[in-house]
Amino acid sequence: MIKRIFVSNSPTFKHLELYVKDGLNTISGISGSGKSVFLHSILGAFGLKEPNAEVIEISLNVNFNNVGINLEDFGILNEYVDGESEIVISVLKKQNIRYFINNQSISKKKLSEIAKYFVKHISIKDAYELESNYMLDTLDSIIMQKDSKFGTLLSQYNKVFHEFKSCKIEIHDILDKQKNIENLKDFAQFEIDKISRINPKPGEYDKLLHDKKMLSKKEKVMQICKKALHSLDGLDHVSKAIELLDIDGGEFISIAMDLRGNIENAIDEFENLDIEPEALLERIAELSEINRKYGSEEEAIKHLESQKEKIKEYDNIEFDKTQLEKRFKELEYRIIELSESISKKRVKFIVHFEKKLNYYAKQLRLENINIKHSQGEYSHKGIDMLNILLSAKQKNVVSSGEYNRMRLAMLCVSAEYSSNCNGILILDEIDANLSGEESEGVAKLLQFLSNSYQIFAISHQPFMPLMCDQHYLISKDSNNEANIKLLDKQEQVKEIARIVGGSNLSKDTLIYAEKLLQQEKRKNS
Repeated sequence: MIKRIFVSNSPTFKHLELYVKDGLNTISGISGSGKSVFLHSILGAFGLKEPNAEVIEISLNVNFNNVGINLEDFGILNEYVDGESEIVISVLKKQNIRYFINNQSISKKKLSEIAKYFVKHISIKDAYELESNYMLDTLDSIIMQKDSKFGTLLSQYNKVFHEFKSCKIEIHDILDKQKNIENLKDFAQFEIDKISRINPKPGEYDKLLHDKKMLSKKEKVMQICKKALHSLDGLDHVSKAIELLDIDGGEFISIAMDLRGNIENAIDEFENLDIEPEALLERIAELSEINRKYGSEEEAIKHLESQKEKIKEYDNIEFDKTQLEKRFKELEYRIIELSESISKKRVKFIVHFEKKLNYYAKQLRLENINIKHSQGEYSHKGIDMLNILLSAKQKNVVSSGEYNRMRLAMLCVSAEYSSNCNGILILDEIDANLSGEESEGVAKLLQFLSNSYQIFAISHQPFMPLMCDQHYLISKDSNNEANIKLLDKQEQVKEIARIVGGSNLSKDTLIYAEKLLQQEKRKNS
């Protein structure tokens, strides 16, 4: 998953560039060396905590199809549509904080939503692994390995439930409409009556404005035009004079004749302008109101037709409601039928689920875990609800150590039965305040989970360093600047010896640490 981590100017790391591998990565060091700051930087890069450095950059490979994410849904262009994507997540913290995926800006909220699909942080009591939906998914994964038809049953339920939910929304919409149906019908009918009474015609308003303009100058134009025709009557004398004088006046005569024709046409047009001024002004006022409200005569006509369609819709709404209610009853019956079938299967396999949880809980030195089944409202998970108890205690009253070990047990069951368990697991001192046996159990389960997750875990006990794939040491130099180093075998022996026996390393402690490491290697070989 994560391939490279770069941090600049954090509270403890002035400059950090670290290339990491998959598997269980254990981080140790003396108190105050900067271990938690290091994990905080990783979480800050994913928007899961406030960034604690000026620059944080994480390079990683993710198969977004497997984790159920389409980056384009979050506004990020991704050239890798199928298969594994190589991405770089960056955070810049100066006057403000800016987040990027592949140099494309993204909000913290969207980034954290993406990260939650494949990054788990086990630290405080706010996880969903012990919530009903996660436990139902895990239980369903167990059932599907035993019963191949169960997956088909879940798919059928999911399809029917979504249709049931959509049908319910449509019925609510119709009921809301019915509350105001008479008002809506009255308003639609009012607009239909108004537009129908005025009965606008396309282009009518502009034509009437033209007529109004013509009417306003009719008397004056008629007087002038008649005088002009009288003047043009003397053109016969002009024509004879041109002919006697042998002057080329053909063009003048042609223009004069055209002019006479145009004036005569204009006089005819004005004489035929039979408009009642008051009626004209009233009609212009009506059309002006129509155009002001609807934009144009054409738009008013369109609105008229749409309101007529609404009246039909309102008249048909009772019929639609009846049909929807009938379909709703059919879907409800199918939902009940399918959910009962699913519930019977789940109840049957809860014992197996508990057995698996307690197998891992025993390694973590936890008391007995019980899963209590109940039924609630229909949801996309069915009607079932699960509640986890530790020796009859609710999860909200157990200690933080017990809570997080219960989470580990649940993650182990999910990893064993689900093919979709993969991602990054970050643990901040999960073995703190635990006994040696409890810490050893945590380390063994993390070793198991490292087959499904890339794990970064801080530990002050020797068991995780003994079982890890990579062991990193964080220390501070004389300038109080932190450094992180991947330990080789001899360096790992020294660090395990320090964890076991303290800072003053004795020869016996070193021999004991090396013996522990060799024993662990032989177990895994």
